[in-house]
Amino acid sequence: MSNPLADIEKFLEETPPFDLLDGPLRRRAAAAIEVVYRRKGTVLLEIGAKNDTLYIMRRGAVDAHDRQGKFIDRYGEGESFGLQSLLTGKPVRFRVTMIEDGLVWMMPQAIFDALRSSSAEFDTYYVRSLEERLTSALQPRGSSGQTLFMTPMGELVRREPVAVSPDNTIAEAARRMSAHGISSLLVTDGESLSGIVTDRDLRNRVLAQGLDPSGPVSAIMTTEPLTLDASSPVLEGILAMAGRGIHHLPLMREGRAVGMVTTRDLMSLQTQHPLYLAAQIQKATGVEDLVATCSRVPKLFELMLASGMRADQVPKVLTTINDTVTRRLIALAQKQFGPAPAPFAWMAFGSQARQEQSIRTDQDNGLVFADDAPAGAATWFEELARFVCDGLDACGYPYCPGKIMATTDDWRQPLAGWLAHFRRWANLPDPEAVLRVSIFFDLRSVHGDQDLVAQILQALAESGNRRGSGIFIAALARQAAGYDVPLGFFRRFVLAGKGEHRETLDIKASGLMPLTDLVRVRALEAGVTVPGTQARLAQCLEAGRLSRRDADRLTGAHRLLSALRVRLHAEQVRCGEAPHNHLDPRAITHAERVALRDAFVVIREAQQGLLLDYPR
Repeated sequence: MSNPLADIEKFLEETPPFDLLDGPLRRRAAAAIEVVYRRKGTVLLEIGAKNDTLYIMRRGAVDAHDRQGKFIDRYGEGESFGLQSLLTGKPVRFRVTMIEDGLVWMMPQAIFDALRSSSAEFDTYYVRSLEERLTSALQPRGSSGQTLFMTPMGELVRREPVAVSPDNTIAEAARRMSAHGISSLLVTDGESLSGIVTDRDLRNRVLAQGLDPSGPVSAIMTTEPLTLDASSPVLEGILAMAGRGIHHLPLMREGRAVGMVTTRDLMSLQTQHPLYLAAQIQKATGVEDLVATCSRVPKLFELMLASGMRADQVPKVLTTINDTVTRRLIALAQKQFGPAPAPFAWMAFGSQARQEQSIRTDQDNGLVFADDAPAGAATWFEELARFVCDGLDACGYPYCPGKIMATTDDWRQPLAGWLAHFRRWANLPDPEAVLRVSIFFDLRSVHGDQDLVAQILQALAESGNRRGSGIFIAALARQAAGYDVPLGFFRRFVLAGKGEHRETLDIKASGLMPLTDLVRVRALEAGVTVPGTQARLAQCLEAGRLSRRDADRLTGAHRLLSALRVRLHAEQVRCGEAPHNHLDPRAITHAERVALRDAFVVIREAQQGLLLDYPR
C-alpha cells in the first residue's frame, strides 16, 4: 500500500523549485499540502478575492483569464499558480478555472513563507517568476504607474501606531506584537521616538543571549533608528531600506511617530523590484551568487522605467544596488580573510559617489585605512581590494581603464597618504594634471569607518580655499568651461558629421560632463562636500554662491539630461545593444528637443560665467 506523504515528497523532489529544498524542508512542505479533487469548470481563484494559498497542479490543468475574459496562461502538471497575489498580498487579478477534472495541491501561505525564509534558492526562483509575470503587466512610460513611486509613505500605514514605553518589559512588548500580529513596535517616551524593537531583536537579543524577559524593552531596542517623514515618496523609502539593509522604517510627522512601514508593505506595490534585488544581494553566500543576482540588473533597469519611475531617479536606484553589491563583497572578503586588522573605509568616486550611475558603469573606488595599522595590514587590504574589484568586475561593473581602483597602490592608502594627495592636488597648476584628479573630488563613503572619510572630506573642502589653491580652482573652472556645447547659430544642434554615430550628439560628453564639472567648481568655492550634483546645487544656493534662477535652471537641465540618457540606455538594453551616449534628436519628442536646446543654453551661460570669474 502506497504512503501518500511519501508520494507527495517524491513528486516534490522532481518538481522545481521544491527540488532545491533539503530533505527536512521538503518533508515539511509535503506534510503541509492539502490534496483536493476538482471537477472541470470549478473556479479555484476569483478576481478580486484574497489569496493565502500556493496552488500546485498535480494532475489536470487550469486556465487563467482576465476581467475581460482574455486568456492569460495555462498551468499543467507540476506548475504553481496564485503566486502574484500570494507574494504581494494584492487581490487576485485573474480567474483560474479547471479545464478538466484533476488533482490540486494546496499549500498554506505560512508554510510557503517559511520555505522562502529557509532557502535562498527557493525564494529566488519565485522572485524571478514574479518579475517575469509583471513585465507584461507594467504600465507604459508616463502612465499612472508613476504615482506608485511618488506615493507618500504615510499612505502605506494602515493602522494606528502600536507602541510601548522604554520602561515596559520585554515580555509585554512581545505580547503586544503577538496580539496585533506585527513584527515590530515603536518605543516612545511621550511623543518622542526612543527606538524600535523587532521580532529579530527578540530572537537575537533575548532568546539567543538568554536575557530575562522581565527586563526593560529599552535594553534590546534599536536606538536612533533611521526615520523618514510621512510625506516622503515611496521611492525614498525603497532607497533607504535597500541601501541600509533594514526592514522596518518609522514614519514621522511634525516630530511625532505616526506609524511603521516594513519591507513587506513596500513589496506589496509594483515598486518591489529594487528591494527584492537588494535582499537577494544581501543573502548571497559567494561571488557566484552575486553574479547570478546582478545579471537581473538590466531587467530591473527596464522595469523601473516601464512601471513609471521618473527617469532621472533611476540612477540613484542603480547606485544603491552597486553600493549593496560592494558591501556584500566586502563582507564575503572578511569572511574569507578574517576581520580587518585596522579601521578602514571603502570609498566611491565619480558617478557612483554622486549617485548618478547608469547601466554598465566602470568602477571608480579607493580605500583608506588608519595610520596606526599594524605591520602586515597593507597586505590584508591589498587582498581585500583585489577580491572586491574582481568581484565587481564579475558582477558587471568593469575595471576602470584608468585604474582608479583600490587595487592601485596610490588609491589604497593610510589616512596620511590621502591627506597628502589632496594637499598636493590643491597646488596643481597643470590643466592636464587637474583633469586626471578631478574625479577624486566627487567622493563618498560606501562602507567602513566614517571618521576616516570625514577627515578626507575636510581636506577636500579646504582645497578650495587653501592659500595657493586659486590656480587649482581656476584650472578646474577652465576645464569645465572648455567643453563644446552642441549648439550652433540659431540654437540648432551641432551633430556628429561622420562615423558610426553620425547625426547624433553625445549627451554625456556634451551635456552632463560640463554641467557636473562646473557645479563641482561652485561646490569647491563654497566648501560643499556632498558629491551629488543636485545636492551641491541646493547647498550652493543656500551658501549664496548661486542665485535662485541659476540653481533652478541648472537643476532642471541636469534632470532633463539624466532622464534622456537613462531612457536612451534603456532602449539600447531592450534592443540588445551595448549602452552608449549618442542621442539622435529625431528620436525624442518636439517638446523634449526644445527643452534639450534650453538645457544646452543654460550650460553654455554657466560656462561663460565661470570664464568671467576665472579669466585666462
